[in-house]
Amino acid sequence: MASRYRIVHVNLGEALWRRLRFCSSSRQRVPDKPSDFIAALRDALAGAVAQGELVYLVFDNLEVARGWDKGGQLLSLLLRLHDLLRLPQVVLVYVSSATPDAYYTMTGSVEPNHVYFPDYTVDEARDILMRGQSNPKLYSSFLGVVLKPLFRVTRRLDELAALLEPLFRRYCEPLGDLQAVPDEAMRRRLFEHLQPHLAVALNETFSVPMRASVEKCKDDSSGGKASVKRQFGGRDGLSSELEFHMSVSAKYLLLSAFLASRNPATLDAALFDSTGGSDTRNRKRKSSQASIDRKDTMAEEILMKGPGTFPLERLLAIFQCITSVSEDVLDEVECPDSMMAGSGTNALMSDVLLQLSTLCNSNFLSKSRSCPLEGSARYRSNIDEDLALKIEYGTQP
Repeated sequence: MASRYRIVHVNLGEALWRRLRFCSSSRQRVPDKPSDFIAALRDALAGAVAQGELVYLVFDNLEVARGWDKGGQLLSLLLRLHDLLRLPQVVLVYVSSATPDAYYTMTGSVEPNHVYFPDYTVDEARDILMRGQSNPKLYSSFLGVVLKPLFRVTRRLDELAALLEPLFRRYCEPLGDLQAVPDEAMRRRLFEHLQPHLAVALNETFSVPMRASVEKCKDDSSGGKASVKRQFGGRDGLSSELEFHMSVSAKYLLLSAFLASRNPATLDAALFDSTGGSDTRNRKRKSSQASIDRKDTMAEEILMKGPGTFPLERLLAIFQCITSVSEDVLDEVECPDSMMAGSGTNALMSDVLLQLSTLCNSNFLSKSRSCPLEGSARYRSNIDEDLALKIEYGTQP
């Protein structure tokens, strides 16, 4: 006979709010210590476990806890629940829109099994966004104008929904009746009214993760030193400066490790070779739209799988490529007397192994055991994109 199971879906924000309201209206005390929370959760699950049921705890929107006060401690606790509860009948499922590397820095937790779900297609996103619309034909004509351009920027439905709401209000401004069904002439008029606002929305969305926002911050701050810390556009509370000191060689080494973890080795030639990894005399073929979409899908899958491992030889090769094109920056770096004998690049290479050991001890990098086939250890970058952007910004003159 098949075993019974129970699924408990936990939305972090809503669940905690309901729990606090329930405890405040009753005599039950809110657990203020991790041990009290574990004990209360074990007692709540004891009844179902005693009846032989499998309990699936699904933690949705896990990434929201990263922005909370002491969110790192909370995430560490949630990721260790299976070991702390000691209930084999309880299965934990974590749902997050953030990449897996966002949770690699949590100490004391076993790395969970990753299951990658591909992003929605345009048609799937359109069907979901059409649900519950009071005027489906009007909203369908609106999505036909804005969805594909915005879909090239983000495929997250929460971001799309937040961006579409003000645009739809702009789209409907020329209409006197929101229940009207627009004809072809009216659609053209509505599009002309929305077009300038759509361009602004695209620029705002692009400024979230792109390097252009970093350059804008530099331009804005070049006129004076009124602000000590500058902000990346669209990243709330994300400072453009590191909160700790790191040597120049460690910065370049950490960036090299980040690139090695985030890109397959087959792309190294295309990234660092001046010829793009191929002979420039070869005939260039124009990439089809299907080929471009396929490459974008592969890049997204690589990103969602998290950072990979790489050997020391590949790390040093990428490090050499980065520092070789940054000699103008390295010449302006003040080095200790012991490092002044050679050029800037040679000075950086002289202590790279010491810096590598320091980065591993500081948990910026992870080092695996030596592979019996390759005979060398492999490394993996533990930093996320936000920290990589800060480090890259700090290497600029």
